[in-house]
Amino acid sequence: MNNRSTRVDTIPTILWQKALDLAANALFVYESVRSENDTHPKFLIQLVNRRAEQMLGLSREELIGKFAHDVFPGPADHSIWGDIEQVVHTLEPLRREFFYHIDRSGLTAWFDVFIEPLDNGRCVVLSFNDITEWKQTQQNLLSDSILFKALSSTVPEMGVVAIDFFRKIALANGTVPALFKNVDADELIGRRFLDAIEGQYAADWQRYTTTAFDGEQHYFTENWAGSRCEVYVGPVRNSGGHIVMVLAVFRNVSEQYQQQQALQQANISLHRSNESLERFAYVASHDLQEPLRKIRSFGDILNNRYADQLDNMGRDMIGRMQSAALRMDELIRSLLSFSRINTLVLTPELVNLEELFNGIQADLEVIVQEKNAKITVQSPLPLVPGDETQLRQLFQNLLTNALKFMAPDVEPKVVVSARMVGSTDLPTQANVTRNPHTQYVEISVADNGIGIAKENFDSIFSLFTRLHSRATYAGTGIGLATTKRVVENHGGKIAVESEEGKGTTFKVYLPV
Repeated sequence: MNNRSTRVDTIPTILWQKALDLAANALFVYESVRSENDTHPKFLIQLVNRRAEQMLGLSREELIGKFAHDVFPGPADHSIWGDIEQVVHTLEPLRREFFYHIDRSGLTAWFDVFIEPLDNGRCVVLSFNDITEWKQTQQNLLSDSILFKALSSTVPEMGVVAIDFFRKIALANGTVPALFKNVDADELIGRRFLDAIEGQYAADWQRYTTTAFDGEQHYFTENWAGSRCEVYVGPVRNSGGHIVMVLAVFRNVSEQYQQQQALQQANISLHRSNESLERFAYVASHDLQEPLRKIRSFGDILNNRYADQLDNMGRDMIGRMQSAALRMDELIRSLLSFSRINTLVLTPELVNLEELFNGIQADLEVIVQEKNAKITVQSPLPLVPGDETQLRQLFQNLLTNALKFMAPDVEPKVVVSARMVGSTDLPTQANVTRNPHTQYVEISVADNGIGIAKENFDSIFSLFTRLHSRATYAGTGIGLATTKRVVENHGGKIAVESEEGKGTTFKVYLPV
């Protein structure tokens, strides 16, 4: 016993003890003791620090001079004893993970144990670092890896990389982008993250990972080796809310991006084509007016000066020519009007619908009197935001059609009304984005005319669509196409309700 006391006195010093007490890990110094009858040495506790006392629930007075086998009861052949014995014989340090339950303190934990020889193998220093939280996170990550694998195999072109506290890749699954030197996910596990990626990206990813461990999240899109990826980098927290890992999620969106670019290019080309066509329609219509005026003028001269020199057939041919020229003039004017709708810039203002309809009725006064028609505007009509000129054109077309498409023996009756509705109240025929916060003005123009067959509801808004012969009902087939374009210019929709022989109601929806 005196021999043991002498050795204890020669190892620690007061300064050394104080320094060890400041360490965060539990520290033990064991002395290897072997008797003649012992096959394996026993290890006598010569020194402990404060953290070791807390871990075991014993004071250093209760520990120093005791054998470690007695302090840590368990199987005599436990691998930890073999590891300590190996360090004593080889003088090579050893590190391992160790799970243990301490009854006295109630501690059940995983430890990162570092064993290092001291005094030429006569003693060993053991450092116990509690890594229970890390092991739980690691186990959770292994469980989550099943989810990540399922996710990366289900979502096309998706990859997941988890970076642990030591900045190493703890998990890699799915499609890994060309950011990495090796795109084989299995080969990345265990490598230091910054060493695994291409060098030119190291500085950026050093910032991403560092700030993610500080709690920040990053969303961005990046290109690597011609591939475009959507990227998320953010922290992974344990049940206690502590950040233990950083997760990087990659999704290759190259194909979608190329399709989007192609679609945008197609839209640009279509827009240019539409502009060219609209410009062509405007110029062609404008330039056609002059020769048409000459045709009509020469027709009038022939009819006035030379009618007595022509027979009945000649006079009939001049009449037909003038009639055709008149129809062509009407068509050109309609085309010009339609093209201007697309080329003129809207000048939005608050439009008083009551004043607008009063003005339209004044313009239609002659035809109203001829047909003995009655137009009723039900007050009040609201103010709506829009271009007054285009809105006048829209509703004048609707009123003109309501007066035109009548049975010969019926006096036209047209009723104009308005009300406020929500997007959910719009009919399914009005194909609009139904934002619950958007309000619309519904303006109805209802007549008692000949009606429209249901199968023609969509086609009537197309250019040059005519449901009746010119001999029955005159027109160019452009009016309703114009109304639809005006409504669309104002972000609204137009719908029709009708039954043959019972009248038609056009409903215009303008957002407010």
